[in-house]
Parts: sequence; C-alpha cells; structure tokens
Amino acid sequence: MSSEWPVVTVDSVCDLIVDCVNKTAPVASEKTPFRMIRTTNVRNGTIDLSDCKYVTEETFEKWTRRAKLNIGDVILTREAPIGEVGLVVEAAGIFLGQRLMQYRANPVLLDSRFLLYAFLSPGLQHQFGSHEGSGSVVSHIRVGDCYKFKIPLPSLQRQKEISSILGALDDRITLLGDTNKTIHSIAQAMFKAWFVDFEPVRAKMEDRRPEGMDEETAALFPDSFEESGLGLIPTHWSARSFHEMIRVIGGGTPKTSNPDYWGGHIPWYSVVDVPSGADTFVLNTEKKITQAGLAGSSTKLLPFGTTIISARGTVGKLALTGCEMAMNQSCYGLRGNNNDIYFTYFSTQRLVEYLKQQAHGSVFDTITTATFKGVRVVSPPPSIIARFETNVEVLMERVLVNLKTLTSLAQLRDTLLPRLISGQIRLPEAQEQVENALS
Repeated sequence: MSSEWPVVTVDSVCDLIVDCVNKTAPVASEKTPFRMIRTTNVRNGTIDLSDCKYVTEETFEKWTRRAKLNIGDVILTREAPIGEVGLVVEAAGIFLGQRLMQYRANPVLLDSRFLLYAFLSPGLQHQFGSHEGSGSVVSHIRVGDCYKFKIPLPSLQRQKEISSILGALDDRITLLGDTNKTIHSIAQAMFKAWFVDFEPVRAKMEDRRPEGMDEETAALFPDSFEESGLGLIPTHWSARSFHEMIRVIGGGTPKTSNPDYWGGHIPWYSVVDVPSGADTFVLNTEKKITQAGLAGSSTKLLPFGTTIISARGTVGKLALTGCEMAMNQSCYGLRGNNNDIYFTYFSTQRLVEYLKQQAHGSVFDTITTATFKGVRVVSPPPSIIARFETNVEVLMERVLVNLKTLTSLAQLRDTLLPRLISGQIRLPEAQEQVENALS
C-alpha cells in the first residue's frame, strides 16, 4: 500500500452502513415490481438481477425500513459466500435479503466506485476472510467488523482517476456480456421457431414465406403435419429418444494423491466452471491436469463444441467446450450424431427445461443415461439440422470471440486493480495499458 496514502476505517468515509434484515422475506408467487437481492446475486463486482425473488409491496416496505438502496451503493456478502461485492446500478424496487451489508460513500471523501474496487482488492479480501491479527479463517463476517475494515484513501481526484481506468474495462466487459446475451437469445429463438413451434411449417401451410428465411432454407421444410407419439409433428420428421440423437461421453477424476496428474495444461471441467448466462462457452477451468493424469484416469479429452451437462450435485447446468478439455465424473459430454454442435446444445437446454417441468417442484437431483433414453424428442432430417448449424454458427462464433475478448479484459483488470489500489503503478502507465486493450 502506498505510504503516501492514509489508511482509514470504512465507517469514517461512508454516510451509511446498514445491515440487512436478517430474516427470510416471504416470497410472492407472481412477479411484482419488488425484487430481493440474495448473496447468490452478488458476484465479481456486479449484481445480477436476472434471477431475483419477488415480494409484495408490503414486504418491500418492511424490509427497507432501515434504508432503501441508492444507485452507487456498494453491497458486501457477509456469508455464503464471504466477501463478494457488487455495485448498485438499478435501485427502484430492489432490496437486500439476508447476510448482506449496504455501504454508501460520503461523496466529499470517497468515490463509490473506488470503494467497490478497494473491496475487491486482495488487501480487503484478506480482511473479509480472516480475523484481524489471528490469521484464522472465518465462516462469516460479523456485523461489527463491517464498520471497521481499513481502506487506503488517496485524494478524491486520484480515486476518481483510478475508478475511471478500471471502470472503462468493466464497462466494456459489461457491454460484451450484454451483446452475448442478445446474440444467444437470437440463436435460442431460432431453435424454438424451427424445432419447437414449427413456424416454417405453419407458414408454408398458410401459403406464406417463413419470416426471415430464404427460399432455399424454406424448401427444406414440409408444408404439413402428421401424427406421432408426441402429437402432431412435421411430415417426414420422427419421434426418437434423446439418447438416439447423441453420443454420451463420461468423465473422471485423476487420483488427487498423485502430483504428477495435476497442475498441467489440460483444462479439467467441473460444475464450478459453469459459464455465466449467455457466455455459453467455457474457455478455462479452475483446475488443470497433465497428460499423465488424462492417460491414468477414466476422463477423456473432449473436442471443441462438446455440450457438457452436470448430472449430479448441481444438476442440469450446461456449457459448450471452447477448447479441448477433460471433465469430472459428475458430468456428461454430449456429441450430436449429425456432427452438429449447436443443435445438440440447444436441444439439451430444451431437455433440461422439460425435466424441470416434469419434476413438479420435487428435487431434480440426478441425470443418467436412462434419463436420455426415457425422453422422446422430435427428430428433424439431417439436412435441416445442417442448415440450422450453418445459420447459428455465425452467431455463436461471435459469442466466442466476445467471450475471449471479455476474458482478456477481465484478466487485465484483475492485474491492474491491486496495483492501482495500493499505489504500486503510475496512473499514466495503467491508462496506456487500458487504452491499448480497448483499441
């Protein structure tokens, strides 16, 4: 930490520090304008509002009696997990669930985004994760400790300059992530239109040209339906078990007691590596194995474009391999029998939705090969699958390129952040690196 910068307790530079109501809020059965942030929504400096629980207005008012959120407030998780941080960018109708702290910077003394980055720095993460001076790891952060975290405090102007540099990277990362969500939604909508709603077939039945489809592609679709075990499906399509559509690949874990098996260059996938949202592809993994580990265990090298589905534990999570990698035995790798990538991925996504619906609220706790055999799906001709691949490949390649760029920018941010917060790098040098990365 720069000797030129004073170190202060966070309560001395904040206008507001509030502990949430530590009681479970009753959840509404339908969507409302009022949403609850839980610890699972706070990750890596952001707050994901796409998977919030909804409450009534009465519950919202009761749970915000201590304070309502403002844009720019910083949120900290006290438990499960410890030390995740997020910046509030949308505040209307949002409130905090359990085990969360709310910080509001004094704008005369502290830039709110600088507070966010200070909380993300290794120094503060260490304070969150251990008792001061004892070195012992804690399972939760005590509320009293949340007022006394020590942060570096350069001048407000310097804080804003640091926030601007790191914020430029985060803004581009957010933009790329939002772009991927849009692209993924377009590809998903195309799959649904072709293979779930059969829109091209219905259009031809009504003597209309299928919307957004060229004549050559439209000619591949029939203009009528026929009865099947799944109800009406396009003529000359078939109903088959999902298992008949794919090749299933198992995983495995090299012996953890053998150091020659671990720390290599081969990514080894487990459910902790599930990509977030529309990122779809997994490019890197928390753990890596060696060639000896690959050869000495039941795990296999999955080629690019393999759909991975988690089968035990956290069930039904999906990823597409963005490079060659291995995986553990809690997952299956799926390869399409039509040499397809994206038809299999979106078909598996549809399968998971179906299995969740069939569970009717019961625990959805395992997937086996019998699961794949027990679900019948609509099987289109290979020519239509191939055309879908051609159309969607362009979209998904852009998702992959964006993800690689996003990952590179995140690595630069994570490299610069501790050095900027501690004053170990000159601002012009950091600014130049960011400008080069964004150009």
